[in-house]
Amino acid sequence: MSDENGPKDVAHYGIKPFVAPEIGEEPPVGAWIAKDAVCRDCMTAAEEISMRRGFIDPVSAREARENGILCTRCGNAVPVGP
Repeated sequence: MSDENGPKDVAHYGIKPFVAPEIGEEPPVGAWIAKDAVCRDCMTAAEEISMRRGFIDPVSAREARENGILCTRCGNAVPVGP
């Protein structure tokens, strides 16, 4: 396909992915669901999809690390990764 006929807005590997500044570069480790923190292990599929679409506020790894957030469903600390 020539350059003049191809799509102009297709992302390629040279473009950096969008990163929300309030979340950072790491993926969210949980979400705030009805003012309760929930880790990703305890989230249902519907809740995770809602978080990805922006209907539920995510919990960033930095926020979980700084505040020591506990999951309200399993009672464990929200894992922040390595």
